[in-house]
Amino acid sequence: MKLGVAYYPEQWEPSRWATDARLMAEAGLGIVRIGEFAWSVVEPEPGRYCWDWLDEAIATLHAAGLGVIVGTPTAAPPAWLAADNPAVLPVRADGHLAQFGGRRHYCPSSPVYRTACAAIVGAEAQHLAGRPGLIGWQVDNEFGNHESARCFCDRCRAAFHSWLQARYGTLDALNAAWGTRFWSQHYTAWTQIPVPTGAVVALHSPSLRLDYCRFASDLTVDFCRAQTGILRDYTPGLPITTNIFPGDEQLDLHALAGAVDFLSWDNYPHGFSGPAEVAFNHDLLRGTGPRYWVMEQQAGMINWTAYNPPVPPGQVRLWTLQGLLHGAEAVVYFRWRAGLTGSEQYHSGLLKHSAAPDRGYGEVQALAHELPAWPDLGSRPPAPVALLWSSDDLWAVETDRHHADFQYRALAVAIYSSLWEHGIAVDICPRHLPAADLAAYPLVIAPAAVIDDPAWTQRLEGYVSHGGTLLLNLRAGVRAAANTSQASPPPGSLAALCGVTVGEILSLPPERTVGVQTAGDLLRCPLWAETLDPTDSATAVLWRYAEPPGTPGYYSGQAALTRRPHGSGAAYYLGTYPTPALLAALWTGPLAAVLPSALPAHPHLERFTRYVAGTTYHIILNHSEYPQATPLTGRWCDMIAGQATEGTVIVPALGSMVLRREPGDHA
Repeated sequence: MKLGVAYYPEQWEPSRWATDARLMAEAGLGIVRIGEFAWSVVEPEPGRYCWDWLDEAIATLHAAGLGVIVGTPTAAPPAWLAADNPAVLPVRADGHLAQFGGRRHYCPSSPVYRTACAAIVGAEAQHLAGRPGLIGWQVDNEFGNHESARCFCDRCRAAFHSWLQARYGTLDALNAAWGTRFWSQHYTAWTQIPVPTGAVVALHSPSLRLDYCRFASDLTVDFCRAQTGILRDYTPGLPITTNIFPGDEQLDLHALAGAVDFLSWDNYPHGFSGPAEVAFNHDLLRGTGPRYWVMEQQAGMINWTAYNPPVPPGQVRLWTLQGLLHGAEAVVYFRWRAGLTGSEQYHSGLLKHSAAPDRGYGEVQALAHELPAWPDLGSRPPAPVALLWSSDDLWAVETDRHHADFQYRALAVAIYSSLWEHGIAVDICPRHLPAADLAAYPLVIAPAAVIDDPAWTQRLEGYVSHGGTLLLNLRAGVRAAANTSQASPPPGSLAALCGVTVGEILSLPPERTVGVQTAGDLLRCPLWAETLDPTDSATAVLWRYAEPPGTPGYYSGQAALTRRPHGSGAAYYLGTYPTPALLAALWTGPLAAVLPSALPAHPHLERFTRYVAGTTYHIILNHSEYPQATPLTGRWCDMIAGQATEGTVIVPALGSMVLRREPGDHA
């Protein structure tokens, strides 16, 4: 793994740069990212470029043995550009024009902005081409952050009309697909079609809203691709990435990955629900291509969550190891030195405001010396589970939740987190994974596969018939491609494969749950439930809804989990929003035969297994601030302590354990 840091030389005196570069090298860092917010310094007025500072910064870093990633500065247009051309600013969803003063305040369809971006990116790439020390590019910064990937100006509206014409061909086709007879929304000219803004945004057609999500993502991907093309023209062979923040889900990540060489993500664990969701983000990015980076890694306290808790000793090291074990090719810490100005002054760096080393610096330095002593763990072995991810399904839920707390991402994270706690590895894959790739997974899970697609159903039928196990869960197949409901009952074209239809949906308010009788327990489930009606005798009902005598529950006795064989495999449908207890019962009960033995669930321990030349390695990370015990099967060698161990082991607080077992050593 390569380690690096984000650096802002333009914010510090040049006399300090050499000292910073030396300290970076002494910390074991090898990569420095610069320049992604430096447009006003590079081009202080239209057409006048100032390269001296950038040249000196790159040369200074290179002289210390550091490779430099340069970010194109298009995420933060300069004041002169916005003042001279207010139309480059975006219109937000409330219909108001955004103001200058932060970042990500641009409209990606603005020809003025695109021309200005092409000029600065082209000039920078031409100037730096062949520069010693330049090892790659980052395009823009955090596309979609601050809900910035959707602009609602008149230009974007006209571009949306063109996008719709390309998608549907004719207004008759669009009207038919969207069902525009509802509320007299029939269109007789493309220019009549609005964009979903204003106070009534939730009442806009779900079809229009989903297509606007698709259009806005395509527009941003095209904006990224335009920059990538310029960079490749001037610096062929240099890798190009762009960074995203998970949770900014206005973009189709798999489409964005196709516009660059690989994706990166910005990992601020305090912005997520816990280590399992951080692991989910790693695997989500890993599923977008053969490689990924962590371009910003939290290195101390941050400044933008509600409470911004402290970061205890050992935490930065552990976050880095988590990235390494999930397959990150590089981890770049944010930031080098805590800033003295601007809106991130409470955001820690590897150095304090005073330039004294912060705790993160010491941990990174120690880890850089520690990692070479780790065994070669090889690449991550194939996971037994594929979790299918779809931006279309996410946006379809977003446009018509039917329950305030129903979120596609939250559902996917809940399923992933349960598998994570049981030590079962998961690959997060695009929903439309080719049939040959599906076949590699004993279990495929598709949460909230809202958009019905007969071609996808056919692919799943082939997967299941050849021995695969499919698990569907909630709202599957409820909408056609245009986000309209279908006359056939859910799950649409998947009904024959699953052997069920959905009889009724139960959107449960916070004070209400439903009971599900599993093989051993009556478990309570919140938020959402669907009653399932078997369609043929081949469908087995495994779990049913149940309520105690004397309590309401007209749905009691109806199917909650079904299984239908198909060829040599089977398709399951789980009709409830899954709780940890319900998912544990699923992994250790009906699906136990297609999963590796589930480890005892643990909310703090992350377990990895690697096989290298006949040797098995078991790596355990403890994400708790307290020591944690976990049982082992067989005899292992603790590579850190250098001694044999078996039975129960204690993993230190915010620590790690690397265990090795040689072939045949199973006693």
